[in-house]
Amino acid sequence: MVQYTNVLETAKNNFQTGIGKNYSPADVEEVWKQVAQFIRSSLLKKRAVDIKGLGRFTIQEYSMPVSSIYAVWSHRPVFYLDKRLCDSYHIKCVRLFSSDKISVVSTNLSTIAALTNLSRHAVEDIINEVVQALCRLCMAQKDLELPLPGLGTLRIVDRYTDMRYSRELVRAVHRDIADPLVMASHVRACDKRPPPRASFLAPVAVPPRYLRELHDVNYG
Repeated sequence: MVQYTNVLETAKNNFQTGIGKNYSPADVEEVWKQVAQFIRSSLLKKRAVDIKGLGRFTIQEYSMPVSSIYAVWSHRPVFYLDKRLCDSYHIKCVRLFSSDKISVVSTNLSTIAALTNLSRHAVEDIINEVVQALCRLCMAQKDLELPLPGLGTLRIVDRYTDMRYSRELVRAVHRDIADPLVMASHVRACDKRPPPRASFLAPVAVPPRYLRELHDVNYG
């Protein structure tokens, strides 16, 4: 069984940081809880979020046309680890295709500061301290996890990135798609699939006389 090192606990136990001096460990938990909620709300609004030094939380969105009317859609949240982090510590991150139509925003530090009753500088400092703790664990080649309440858990195992979003978020992202013919890989996480509407893709009864004609053509 893999033993994961918690990034937040590592940051809180580091005596060289301001955690425990300028702000409490409870402040660290609250700040990252609000960061996760900000990312969640942004993904539901079809906006990607960049966290400096950590990576990008975005949505994989593309379609494969199967006719002039219908298309098969893939629409799910994904995470891209920061490229400099991957290059520095030889971490592998699968970079799936994502639409360039999705706007990218940075973490709103002022909003998080207002929700946590902290200064904007303190919020920025806490986020940077946790990212630095993650970098130190990557340097030590530790299997780590960064819990993000309401969003999921980011894990790096054997130098592979694994972002596991919560099922509630995956369902919420999927629920925004109006087309009931969506066939994405993440649909398996949903309890029920939307029934497809009647179309030419549905099976059509073939009259017996046409079947006889086809049989005569093929078999004589």
